[in-house]
Amino acid sequence: MWMMVACLAAGNVWGQRGDRNGHMMEEVWKNFDVPAAPVLAPADALKSFRIAPGFRLELVASEPMIKNPVVIRWDGNGRLWVVEMTGYMPNADGKGENDLKNGRISVLEDTTGDGVMDKSTVFLDGLVMPRAFAFVQGGVLVAEPPKLFFCKDSNGDLRCDEKVEVLKYARVGPVEHTDNGLLPALDNWMYNAKSSRSFQFRDGKIVERKSKSRGQWGLTQDNYGRLFYNSNSHFLYGDWGIYQNLGGKVSYGTKAKGIHSIRVNTGINRGYQKAMLKKDGRLARITAVAGLGVYRGVTYPEAFRGGMFIPEPSANALTFHKVSDAPNSLRFEHQLYKDETFGQREFLASTDERFRPVDVEFGPDGCMYVVDLYHGILQHRVYVTTFLRKQIIERGLDKDNERGRIYRIVSEKAGRRSAIYTMESASAKDLVAKLADPNGWVRDTAQRLLVQKQDVSVASDLLALLSKSGADMHLARIHALWSLEGIGKADATALTKGFADAHPRVRLTALAVLAKESTAFKGNAELAAAVTTLAQDSDPEVKKLAAHIGKMMGGTLKVVVDPASKVKPLTGAAGKQYTAGKQTYSLLCGNCHQANGKGLEGLAPPLVGSEWVSGPVSRSIRISLSGVSGPIRVGKKTYTALPVMPGHGPLLDDEKIADVLTYVRHSWGNDFAPVNKQDVKRIRAATKSRTLPYTEAELRKVK
Repeated sequence: MWMMVACLAAGNVWGQRGDRNGHMMEEVWKNFDVPAAPVLAPADALKSFRIAPGFRLELVASEPMIKNPVVIRWDGNGRLWVVEMTGYMPNADGKGENDLKNGRISVLEDTTGDGVMDKSTVFLDGLVMPRAFAFVQGGVLVAEPPKLFFCKDSNGDLRCDEKVEVLKYARVGPVEHTDNGLLPALDNWMYNAKSSRSFQFRDGKIVERKSKSRGQWGLTQDNYGRLFYNSNSHFLYGDWGIYQNLGGKVSYGTKAKGIHSIRVNTGINRGYQKAMLKKDGRLARITAVAGLGVYRGVTYPEAFRGGMFIPEPSANALTFHKVSDAPNSLRFEHQLYKDETFGQREFLASTDERFRPVDVEFGPDGCMYVVDLYHGILQHRVYVTTFLRKQIIERGLDKDNERGRIYRIVSEKAGRRSAIYTMESASAKDLVAKLADPNGWVRDTAQRLLVQKQDVSVASDLLALLSKSGADMHLARIHALWSLEGIGKADATALTKGFADAHPRVRLTALAVLAKESTAFKGNAELAAAVTTLAQDSDPEVKKLAAHIGKMMGGTLKVVVDPASKVKPLTGAAGKQYTAGKQTYSLLCGNCHQANGKGLEGLAPPLVGSEWVSGPVSRSIRISLSGVSGPIRVGKKTYTALPVMPGHGPLLDDEKIADVLTYVRHSWGNDFAPVNKQDVKRIRAATKSRTLPYTEAELRKVK
């Protein structure tokens, strides 16, 4: 039955700091049948959830082991570290919040292997509203506003023995409007939300630099180092460019704001506004989205990889968004699931009003973990309205709030990886191998530990990794480049390999590393030429970034005019040949002849201005099929001490040889006709009995 409701006018006896002048706050919650919000035991709370088909929810930890968790992360040995903000909103007015020294960081362990945490060690307690931490060389950084501390366990008992202030980090104030994050990113810097600062910690010292201001609560990255963030009323923003947006636009976001919960959500700060609630009392638009995460594992179905999971604690729900590249932008698609009661719902939703997902992280087992503050009050004291405070009191949302849960979301088909991780004691060589792991957490952790070890003896192993091919190995090559940068060994050889890579994201990474290490390569003509070549790249983002770096480093690298800029690009079938040939060249030819086609002294002659490229195509085909040996003259120079170039006939079919020769004949200023695979087929048949490489004398007889 419709009920007449009272109005709360701003400025009355209930007046709150969050009230706005002139707002008439009708007690609209009295129009709905608002379910009670009792504290549920963990086993009962599990029954309140509905999850997307093909997944199940598992309890990992709960009170009394943890209380009011806000952030979690795994160390290199697979132990779960938890930041507990136990002082958050101890009552409806948040009184005494900054006097309660009950925050802590705990380390949880599963000693039986059943997936449930059964051991807890308090690393550090007595904290006031801690909000972020990061594993660094020799210890942990802990953010306890207004300070950032370096904390160290010197005897291996997982308890802090030393706490030293290293930086003024954030002001004491509204939780959702002060710095948080300390995200260790792919480029070896730590980034923050609600902040324009980023950090590195090396040899006991912290280095700070200016960054782009991003987001509100929570920050994450994808496989390529692009940062993603949000605000309380905007699901998602993402950096289109990588690594500080070198040459790229600032960010792209989604305009979607709708939310589909499975319970009445009147307990929000401005629920009296018509746009905020649906006719049935459920939240209509987002108002408190929080710590987000990109799925970078392999245990979930393919459709979820690279997608974004974003909590909305006001709606007691976790949303999922597909993320994909679009021309000069990012595309975000909010995914919904059928619900028998409400028609549609989010990926994960609960009927328990105290379920407050504030962060998601992905673990060593390839699964997503949901951090549940489990608190009746979500809005921080600075912004609580009269409308919300009255509900908090009437419905008992201020009672029994020192609780908290951590859940794991598992694919019913794939389960979770059960490997035991002891990466902190692993050798540097073993860590290099982990850079090829399909799980993003493993790769990130291996890179972090490699950089922290500063073991330069594995530089050659990392360099070798840059030559590895295969499905998804481009991610390993990206981590190898940044690992080399992190240990100070990203030399010209490594960058040249990166520039020649078949995958555009690896080429982008090499460019970004070059930008960071520019002073070390001042006057390097080979790298300057490579940047110029990439400024004509077929990938638009590589092309744009290379052009930007060329301009940015005008006083550092001498960027020469690229003769290829005068060559008209191939189109149609020939254009497809060129693109395919470029990939084959990068994998098989680029390490010797180089990305710029100029070759390497003592290893391979140049292909730029070579008569072996411009001359009869029948010669080039024979060289590709059977190889060449002995001294060979290119232009006015005779190359004598060259190794035998092997033939690629056994490896490449007629089409691939035609493609790669088309690429070579139309690159670096070369402007010659494409090669027909029928010509390759004919010459292969005519020379099928040949077992030795050609000599120069033999080739010059071929017309």
